[in-house]
Amino acid sequence: MVNNEVGDMKIKQNLGESLYIDEPTSSSSLVASAGQFMAIIITLGLFSMISSILVAESLSGDAERINRAGSMRMQAIRVSRANLIDQDGSRPILSQEIQVFENKLSHLFFGGIASTIDDPEVIAQHQKILSSWDAIKQSPQTTSVEDFDRFTIKIDKLVNLLQMESEKKLSLLRLIQGITLFSILIVSALVLFKLNRSLIIPLKQLVRVASEAGKGNFNIKVDHIADNELGLLSRTIAHMSKQLENTYQEFEDRVDKKTQELTQSNQSLEVLYRAASNLSNYEYHQIDQKIIQELVQVLGYGKVSIVLCEKSINNLTFYKAKTNTIDHQYMDVHQFVLEKRGRFFGDIVWQVPKHETPEDWQKQLLQAMADIVATAIELEQKKNTENRLLIAEERAVIARELHDSLAQSLSFLKVQMSLLTRKMQKGLPEEQVNETINDIKQGLNHAYLQLRELLTTFRLKLDDPSLENALQGTVAEFAEKCQHAIELNFEIPQNYLTANQEIHVLQIIRESLSNVHRHAEASLAGVNLIKEDDKIKLAIWDNGRGLPSNLEQQGHFGLGIMKERAKSLNSVLAFEPNSPSGTKVLLEFIH
Repeated sequence: MVNNEVGDMKIKQNLGESLYIDEPTSSSSLVASAGQFMAIIITLGLFSMISSILVAESLSGDAERINRAGSMRMQAIRVSRANLIDQDGSRPILSQEIQVFENKLSHLFFGGIASTIDDPEVIAQHQKILSSWDAIKQSPQTTSVEDFDRFTIKIDKLVNLLQMESEKKLSLLRLIQGITLFSILIVSALVLFKLNRSLIIPLKQLVRVASEAGKGNFNIKVDHIADNELGLLSRTIAHMSKQLENTYQEFEDRVDKKTQELTQSNQSLEVLYRAASNLSNYEYHQIDQKIIQELVQVLGYGKVSIVLCEKSINNLTFYKAKTNTIDHQYMDVHQFVLEKRGRFFGDIVWQVPKHETPEDWQKQLLQAMADIVATAIELEQKKNTENRLLIAEERAVIARELHDSLAQSLSFLKVQMSLLTRKMQKGLPEEQVNETINDIKQGLNHAYLQLRELLTTFRLKLDDPSLENALQGTVAEFAEKCQHAIELNFEIPQNYLTANQEIHVLQIIRESLSNVHRHAEASLAGVNLIKEDDKIKLAIWDNGRGLPSNLEQQGHFGLGIMKERAKSLNSVLAFEPNSPSGTKVLLEFIH
């Protein structure tokens, strides 16, 4: 902005104060100059016209006078002839001719010619003719032919003088016309020259400046800075071009500033995004030195470190600077609190040189980073809490499963062992003892199978968190055991059931498929698990030989365990014949 102000001052100095003159002076105005030239041309034209009129008026009687003078010459010849004929004066012819000549002479010289002719030679010749005529008129009989001839020559000379006078006037008229025409040509040439210099050339420059300004080039200057209308227009356009240049420069500066701000925002968002991505990755939970370095690069200066106040936050790895290395003499320290829901986790420390003043966007960036780190710490703690709860819940589930299955089998074995001990103490027959031993063997086998089922169930649950995946694995396992197809129809949302519900459903399905494998002798089986409104419906079916009458005795405690699981789901397990053959196990509970 300082450079622009200096440029404006220089332009004002170059253009002078005339840049701000509202209108040109009357002496330099183009309109005034055009008026002056028009006045000169009109004056020359009027002068030519008036002179022509005056000369024409002066020539209006010259032809008549020349004719009369010529007729006087003829009349003088007649007087001479009449004098020769009438020597004795007896005939009136001479007197008549003299009278006619007298009249013509009087009309010629006393009818206005003397008042209009100012040529001394004509006037002198006029006087000579008068004197000679007076001498001839007094004694015409004594006048010889030679005298008449000399008198006639004088009249001829007068005629010639009159013709010369007329020719002078015509020459004067031609001279006036020539001078006027030449003057008009000179004035026209001056007008064209000044028109080209003061109007055409400046207009071309103005058009060029306007054309370049339309292309965004405001550095073209107008050379014509005259004190007239075009000069005012030139100065105005120059001033306007400078203002437009300043405006364009201001716009460019604003665009550059906005571009820089957008670049900073993009860089800030990229750093925050990468930091959020790293912190949201529950596998690493790490914001490394590279992110901190990128954050410092975006900030432009200073050092950034993260200081945590809880030693229990071990899963998060941060780039930390030693707080005791801060030189407070040369650095200012800005702290951004790591806080979430009223819990304080630490600070982001920004060390800034004392001569630097942090801007708002830098503080906002660091505060956003602090919020991300605080959120990550909170999520990590929540995750740890959830993991502890899940572990506790898994332990409770395992304990319940062991109690519902293996513990009951062990209780049965304990009872059988007590019964065997009593039989042996009483010395009962070997058949009864062997029967009890066989029951103990079957109980051990059943307990072993239940243990394997429990291990398989929890292994599937651990490896395949999805119930659908666990069921697919179970169906594939028993299809291989049964050597026939087992259909699976799974129509409930993912993660819809709780962990306990998933384990109970999975164990009921496994126990049912185990019964199909051991007792049904089927060629096809299926599992349907669907959701209707808020109810979950489970059906396990086969096309085998149907329900045996001693199923509960054959399965020992398997059927009872299935019913106990159904009871845990607030439901009742139902067994129905399948059409056309086989068995159907039904379970329905509310989620």
